[in-house]
Amino acid sequence: MTIGEMTAVTGISADTLRYYEKIGLIPHVPRTTSGIRNYNEEFIQWLTFIQQLKNIGMSLESIMEYIELTRQGHSTYEARKQILADTREQLKHKIYKLQQSMQQADYQLEHFDSTLFPVTDGLMNLLSA
Repeated sequence: MTIGEMTAVTGISADTLRYYEKIGLIPHVPRTTSGIRNYNEEFIQWLTFIQQLKNIGMSLESIMEYIELTRQGHSTYEARKQILADTREQLKHKIYKLQQSMQQADYQLEHFDSTLFPVTDGLMNLLSA
């Protein structure tokens, strides 16, 4: 599969695929004799795995660490599990922050006429003075 075909199959941009290869997130992609990347089904599985971890908020650095630990074998079980636990905690914190933002947005919407509208109009008046 060419990089264009891989992009169509996975929804991951060609630039991102090249970057993943450059940083070693995916294995080296074999090339044809003319130098064109030649992806196979195995790369779809790799990219699906990476996307699953990204979807829970895991950073590329953590994904790379997780993959490296996996290469080291079963003795890294606890370390890999800890990476997932740390990612979950970060996700919980993001959810908490989003809930706080939602509460603030709700407050501003509920008090728009009495608070936010006059404040923003007042600021505009200061700019035009």
